[in-house]
Parts: sequence; C-alpha cells; structure tokens
Amino acid sequence: MDGLEAVELKLSDVLEDNDSKRIDSNYFKKEYLKAYLSLKSKEYKLNKNISTIRSGTTPKDRDENLKKGVILLKTNDIRNNILLDEKNNFFYINKVTDEKMKSTRLKTGDVLLNIVGATTSVIGRSSLVSDVFPKSNITQAMVFNRIKDINFLPEYLFIFFQTYYGQIQVKRLARPTGQYNLNLNEVGKFIIPKISTDFQLKIASLIKLGHQNLDKRKASYQQAETLLLTELDLLNFKPSAENIAIKSFGESFGNSGRLDSEYYQPKYDEIIKKIKNYKNGWRRIREVLTSDIKSGTTPKEIKKEFIKNSNYFLRAESFNDDLTLNYDALYSLDDDAFKKHKNITVQKFDVLVSMTGTIGNVAIITKDINAMINQNVVKLSVNEELINHHVFAVFMKTVGKSLLTREQTGNVQPYVNIPNFSNLIIPIIKESAQTQIEQKIKASFKLKAESKQLLDLAKHAVEMAIEQSEEQAIKLIDAYEG
Repeated sequence: MDGLEAVELKLSDVLEDNDSKRIDSNYFKKEYLKAYLSLKSKEYKLNKNISTIRSGTTPKDRDENLKKGVILLKTNDIRNNILLDEKNNFFYINKVTDEKMKSTRLKTGDVLLNIVGATTSVIGRSSLVSDVFPKSNITQAMVFNRIKDINFLPEYLFIFFQTYYGQIQVKRLARPTGQYNLNLNEVGKFIIPKISTDFQLKIASLIKLGHQNLDKRKASYQQAETLLLTELDLLNFKPSAENIAIKSFGESFGNSGRLDSEYYQPKYDEIIKKIKNYKNGWRRIREVLTSDIKSGTTPKEIKKEFIKNSNYFLRAESFNDDLTLNYDALYSLDDDAFKKHKNITVQKFDVLVSMTGTIGNVAIITKDINAMINQNVVKLSVNEELINHHVFAVFMKTVGKSLLTREQTGNVQPYVNIPNFSNLIIPIIKESAQTQIEQKIKASFKLKAESKQLLDLAKHAVEMAIEQSEEQAIKLIDAYEG
C-alpha cells in the first residue's frame, strides 16, 4: 500500500462546482484539493465574474496556402507565454471568413488561454494581446478572456494563469480524452484571487517592462541579420523572377543528379555567386565544423512533458524564431534512455538545424544541458577560429535557408540529406563584421533573459501575495528593482 493516495470526501463536496460529475482520482488529488480549498477559503472570485470568455473555431474553408490576411492563432503560437511574431509560420484567414468569426476577433488587452493540448505543457499557456499585435482570431483550442470587472487588470489575469494556483486549476480541470481539454464552463470556474489595484499596477508595470525588452530583443536580432546581409551585398537583393535556366548535362544532372525545374531556378545561382564573390572567401559547410554532422533518433522512452532537472529530447518544434530554444517545452528522458544515445547529445554552443518537414529552422544551445536530438534535426559544432557560432546560425537562418530549400527532396515530407547539406557553401565573414553580429545576437539573448526574469518575478510575487501578503510580495519586487 506504500505510495497509495486516498481522499475521503462527503458527496456534497464531490458535487460542488462539479457540473460534469467527475469522480476520477486525478480530479481529487490532495495537491489539487489543497490549492482549491486555499483559494476558496479566502473568498476569491470566479473568473466567470471577471471576464467574458469565448472560444474560436477552425473554419473548414480555410485556405492553408494563404500568406496574408487575418492571423488565425493556434496553441503553438504561444511560447513562453508570449505570442510569437513568426509571420512565416502563422495561419491566415481572409476577410470573408473573419467576418463570419467576428465574435472572436481579438482586441488589445484580451488574455488568451490554451484549452486544448496534446500535453500539459501546451494546455494552460496564456498570453496577453498587445496594441501592436496584428489583426487576429482564434481556433477552438483557445479562449480569450475580456475583462469586464474594473477591479481586475488584464496583466494580472495573464500572469495569474501562469502561477502555481493558475496551473494547478488547469491540471485539475483538464480532461485527458486523447488530448487534454477544457470547455468554457470549466474555464469559467477558475478561481481568481482579488488583490489590491495598487499591487496589480505593480505587476502590470513588470509585465510592460518585460514586453518592452522583448521588443528591443527583436530589434537587436533584426540588426544582426541586416549586418550579415549587408556584408554579403544581399540586403536589398531581389532574386530573378526568371524561371528558365539553360544548363549543359555536366552543369545539371551530370553534376547534381537532379532533373526537377525548381533546383535550377536562376535565383539560387545568383545567391551562390554572391557568396563566392565575397571578398573574404568561402568554404563548404563540412570544412567549418569540428566534427561530423549528426542527426538523431526518437527513443521509445520519451515522456511528453517537461520535467525539471531531467534529460531532454530536442525537436524542431521547440525552436523559437530568434535562434533560442523553448526549454520549458522540451520532452524528457530517464537516465538509461539518455545514456544509450550519448553520440547524439548536444553541447553548449552547438547549432541545431531542422532538416525534415519545416526545413531550415535554427537554434543555438546556449547553456549546458543533458539533451539529445531527434531524426529531423542535425547538430553542428562550429570551428570558432573560422566563423563564430552566432554568425553561422544567422547565416543558416537567412541565406542558408534558401540554399536548403533548393536541396530538399520528397513531396509528402520534404527533407535534406546530410551529404547535400555538408556540401553547401558558407562565407567566411571578416572578423570585424563577425564581432558586430555576435554582439547583436548576445544582446538579443540578454534582453530575452531579462524579460523572462521580469515575468517570473511577477508570477512569484503574485504567488507570495496569495500565500503570505501583498506587503511581502512588494518587498520581493523592491529587492529586485533595488
């Protein structure tokens, strides 16, 4: 009987706020009940009294090839509780479809919450819609909370969803039916503690500063890309629209083994010519690495959840758009499984590139971590004496991505094989330009880390206000700011 957890409750307690009449053990875990009773005992409000809650839909007539219009947000568009700005990865709907979905058009100050997810790391992610985010709508896997009670700020609700007391309610109410999911009624039963307006304003100030740092981070990263493209004379490069190329047998199939017309589009030759004309020279990618390129595998022992201080499994889905990794969304592995795959584990400063599916996504390993890669990703250890790993990563994400697109094969699942990848060319950027690019990327990473610290501080301060007092929480904030 060791390890058995049992809870004894009256029928009235079982049925309270339990419209779906759940009696499963997950719903009545001691940890969940303790948090629930702690909130309820202090007469906290239900968030159905605080906000208007609506979920979206996924229109059947949506054009998946649409590249502009109104953004249709998906659950994976929220990473680290921030709405992404990866325009190339958004789904779009046209104005006609958006008009049909006008009741779920997002407004500034809406607080988003994922209510469907394959794992507990996806469901419960939250985000705040800013005044600069483009026009957007949501799928049925998300809800927006639109504040209607003047005693609550959207910034406070946004950060509360991320606290222990917010996430514990997600875990308790989410039903694992193939995927984890919540319905609108269940979201409406979330208990949100009422705290003073002054304290909420302090929390809002931290969040605003954190978001400002993210905007600066984006600008710094864009400057790094601009520096690289300027150095290669590719900043305002407009590739040829010509779709006809005349090649001899030796210049075409005899050299590449390819007969498809896409491979021979003049734009690729123009990019390659720019690189080969670079004044500081160029090399093959295999020549700027300190070890052979390796791809990974998918072990059977993967746990599809993030477990702190574990071993981790890296997929391209965890790559952010700014060369960073979403560490909190990594899957986990036990020690035995990790030891079996030591040859495909990553090291600090390795550059990762996706080679299957969405090709050319790039991330840098920025810290020491026990992690292995899957078969859709390659790890690259760069010779820093030739090219800095930050510069290498920026090149692969910009110019390199175009060259990878040329090399991809396969219709259902596009991929690039390692021999073709290793044979791609890369410029050896002059040292002064490398230094400037590296500084911009490092500044970008630093600003993102500072933003995360501010959001974590806001979260911990709210938890402290609930568990202890607002006065203690203010001391925590003041100590950080001091």
